[in-house]
Amino acid sequence: MADSKEQIELPDDEEAVEEIHDELADRVMENFRLAKSYRSSHLIMGRSVDEWFRRLHNAFHKIHEMEELEDRPNMSSYFGLTAMKVSATTSYMRSKFINLANPPFNISPTPIVELPKYKQEEGLERVKAQLLNKMIENDLPPEALLGQDQMFLAEVAKFVETEAKNAKEALQKEEYEIAFDATQKMVKLIKDQLVEGNFAGSTGEVIFDIALKPVAVWSFENEAVIDHVWKKNKFVKETIIRPTFRRVPPENAYFAPDCTNAQDGAFFIELAKRSKSQLASFIGNEQLGYRDEPLKYILEHGDSNWLGTEFGNDFLEGMLQEDEIHVLRCQMLVSGADLIEYGVAIKESEQFDYFNVDIEVCNKQVIRCNIVAHPKGERTYFSASYKRIAGEPYGISVGMMVYDRQLAINRVQYSMLLNASYSAGPMLEVNANAFDQPQEINMQPFSRVFSNPQSDGNVRGIVQHQINPTFPMLFQFLTNQIRLADDECGLPSFLNGNAGLQGAGQTLGGLAMMTDNAVLGLEDCAFNIDEYFIRPAITLMYARNLLGKDDSVKADAKIIATGLLGLKAELEKAKQQAGLMPQMGQLAQQGAIPSQMYADFAMDYLKTQGVDTERYAMPQDSMLTPNTQMQNPTEGYVDRRS
Repeated sequence: MADSKEQIELPDDEEAVEEIHDELADRVMENFRLAKSYRSSHLIMGRSVDEWFRRLHNAFHKIHEMEELEDRPNMSSYFGLTAMKVSATTSYMRSKFINLANPPFNISPTPIVELPKYKQEEGLERVKAQLLNKMIENDLPPEALLGQDQMFLAEVAKFVETEAKNAKEALQKEEYEIAFDATQKMVKLIKDQLVEGNFAGSTGEVIFDIALKPVAVWSFENEAVIDHVWKKNKFVKETIIRPTFRRVPPENAYFAPDCTNAQDGAFFIELAKRSKSQLASFIGNEQLGYRDEPLKYILEHGDSNWLGTEFGNDFLEGMLQEDEIHVLRCQMLVSGADLIEYGVAIKESEQFDYFNVDIEVCNKQVIRCNIVAHPKGERTYFSASYKRIAGEPYGISVGMMVYDRQLAINRVQYSMLLNASYSAGPMLEVNANAFDQPQEINMQPFSRVFSNPQSDGNVRGIVQHQINPTFPMLFQFLTNQIRLADDECGLPSFLNGNAGLQGAGQTLGGLAMMTDNAVLGLEDCAFNIDEYFIRPAITLMYARNLLGKDDSVKADAKIIATGLLGLKAELEKAKQQAGLMPQMGQLAQQGAIPSQMYADFAMDYLKTQGVDTERYAMPQDSMLTPNTQMQNPTEGYVDRRS
């Protein structure tokens, strides 16, 4: 493995190096050229995607555009409207989606459960036990139930037929309980994996991109991490393969023209960078699909600026630091026959099938070719926008919605400051003929000057000109621009902590109502995060775990994203449960509902109140019965209603 500080020496005569032709690499490079052209020409709100990336970066960091400075010399002040709105959106959405203890998802069994065979047998055994108890209650001997083959005897066929409906319902209930237990274990497992995979950190970064830029991109990948492991009384350096979530800079994301998001379309490409020492560490790493020969060739003869040279773009060269080289990471469909040529292990019978493949191209060669790390064969890149545009991968962000207002506010502020400067003090007109040395005239408070007027006596030596202040009018115009920006993005200023609320906004209840109404505009964003980030990412983790060795977590289930919209649903559910708790207790006392139903409802209610019910185990003999005497059906339960 090469040292990180090692410099790779290039040959003196680079033209002598034989040019390599790689058909799959050529396809990826042609796709990159197509996506690059699409991004530079595709217009959103009158500007190309590339232009939006540049302008939004400048706006957030309070950098004036060159054309603004040319028209307004010495303009230095910058009202941070873009930064204010983006930061407010980011903070609010992070508070709803990032919770290490309770990530924004849940897994629940499907209504009709499909269990593995051994778990079906487990449920069947439970039902058999229940039937056996019923036979004993009906004075039927236990040995009359089953034969040597453990099947029901003909003598009890009529009894079984009578109980068939109940037995079927009991089996379905047992299977559901088994599936529910498995899904809860699956949730715990995924939570641990999310912590280890940088889920919270990458989500926070992605939410910022959603608020500011036309698109945000998330990636799941098997990352090669060099770690030090304690073995035999010393630290040993090892390369560990670790599943991880990673934010992809939107500027480095390139979509096919037919994409609506990173999951569909002909291809998706990420422009990435690798250090040469990192490339050297991939040699011999068959687990991640890297190819040794191209890697060795690049380390010996590679051109760090190959991509800038290929596409005639100096900007690409400027992105590189010392010892770095560009890499194109592409996911697209490739035929099985082509994969066989690149050493991918697939069956001969699959050569006519197409697979979603993860490809890395460097120096016009494929250095990595592997089937995507998704059990369902889907891409491991995810993308979303604040406001989606139907049929397009790029959308509209908060920063884009307020950008024109940002420019208008800056111009008004420039005029305000300029007017304030000119109107603060009078402008003096000095008659050069009235003074022997007019250039030395410098008016100060309480100072005196002596003029020498002309003979007619009508010429004044010093004339004062006063600029009328327009500050109040301009300030009113600026305030209106801020209000219009609030209307355009749907985020009022009080979400930024802006005081000055009137009427209902001065009361706690009124402020809460105003906040609920104000964030309605965020629901589209929350839906996009849930639908295009959270649900597909958790589905990927769920599918990976189903292929694992732990059978206790396996069951047929559905993934539920519980971001902002899920939170609202949970809060509404909690309110309904709080109102039903007393009635449920009364019905349980009267025997109108099963005691287990009331117990399950109570446990579910406690979970909505934040109580960790899994820490406590309720003995079977302590279960509520219909005859349980209770003075208060909700006694012992926490009601956190405000």
